[in-house]
Amino acid sequence: MTLTTAGIPVETLPQRGARWARECLEWAKVPFLPSGRRVGRVYDIVGPQNLFGEDSLFINLGYWHDNPASLDEASRDLARLVAREAELGPGDVQLDIGFGYGDQDFLWAREFGPEEIIGMNIATEQIEIATRRAAELGLSDRIHFEYGSAIDLPRPDASCTKVTALESAFHFPSHKAFFAEAFRVLEPGGKLVTADITVRTNPLTEAMIRASDRPLPRRPATLPERNIYDLPRYRNALTATGFTNVTAYSIRRDVYFPLATYLSKRLRDPDMRRVNPVLRATFSRPGLLTWAPWADYIIAVATKP
Repeated sequence: MTLTTAGIPVETLPQRGARWARECLEWAKVPFLPSGRRVGRVYDIVGPQNLFGEDSLFINLGYWHDNPASLDEASRDLARLVAREAELGPGDVQLDIGFGYGDQDFLWAREFGPEEIIGMNIATEQIEIATRRAAELGLSDRIHFEYGSAIDLPRPDASCTKVTALESAFHFPSHKAFFAEAFRVLEPGGKLVTADITVRTNPLTEAMIRASDRPLPRRPATLPERNIYDLPRYRNALTATGFTNVTAYSIRRDVYFPLATYLSKRLRDPDMRRVNPVLRATFSRPGLLTWAPWADYIIAVATKP
């Protein structure tokens, strides 16, 4: 089968339709999987063939503050923003949770020069693809990708200087547990930086947060315990974990609506015919304008004392 420059197969129309049917069937099975396997399985199903980038395999919504020309460049700008907030540089041992296909780690290695990057993920296909790409780029000596859960990190105490989670923490079963694990594996003086999708503060979401704080002995197993966060609660949770110098701010104006404008054109490009119609509808301009007003997008920075 012919591949594009990004390693994405070129399909005939019947092949594409058959793949979409298989993807939808597999998505329908996800709710019946053990909770620890659901997110990884979703991303394994999505695969590179359903991404919106033009010359990368980034899987984030991008940072559009400086009017980048493409989602690829907006995604790179978001990765750069996270690195600047982390003060990432030579000598750092960085633990990156939820690395996608590795693009952010490749950028950080080239532009910021940390000593080592350990990528942690629960999507097995992403680990395999990112590992192969690191080898092709000659970065295997500095970047390693491993299987591991954000709420039970298989790393020793005080073993890294930076922990990052670029558009992945909203998938974690518990922010509270993730913050505790990040605190544990960081050296004193180390930093945690997240770029995270959260709920936007308004009367309805405030009611949801209050409800999530009340004990529910019969809470459904599929609903994370106390895992609904807005911006103030995010700050408070980091402080309660023991972090200091906590800052958190919203960049939603530089994410959702510029992305909707870009995708209103991008989704008309011929190569976007390969993307599953469900995903195209979710991230079309009408789709984004339906759910994005309820969402915040925050950058959070915290230091282990």
